[in-house]
Amino acid sequence: MRKPYQELIDASKLSGGLLLRGLLPFYVLSLLAREKMYGKQIIDQITIMTGGNWKPSPGSIYPILQKMVRLGFVAHYMEDSKGKSTRVYEITGLGRDSLRDMREEIKPRLKNTIELLNKHLKELESS
Repeated sequence: MRKPYQELIDASKLSGGLLLRGLLPFYVLSLLAREKMYGKQIIDQITIMTGGNWKPSPGSIYPILQKMVRLGFVAHYMEDSKGKSTRVYEITGLGRDSLRDMREEIKPRLKNTIELLNKHLKELESS
């Protein structure tokens, strides 16, 4: 049964990945900067990186990969493994440059977000 406040806010989304989804391009490029991967590996690694709090769907991973390929951040090729073709993704030089720029922009924003969330948490704990 829905509670009245749920008409205003769905608190379940706070731990279900809502705050993490905006970091998806950063997660993908960070992973590909370490090694070449296929889509399912990226999903699995993001799930691990987020402590199991968020498992992105294929419907969110593959469109971002396609966009990254289109923008030249990522390249892909087909690899045969156990009689099955798998698309493998790897970061490009432009992707590495973009990842560096993203880190510089994201870090202060995350710090501000964490400070704001800590403020809200203290307020909730004092109530």
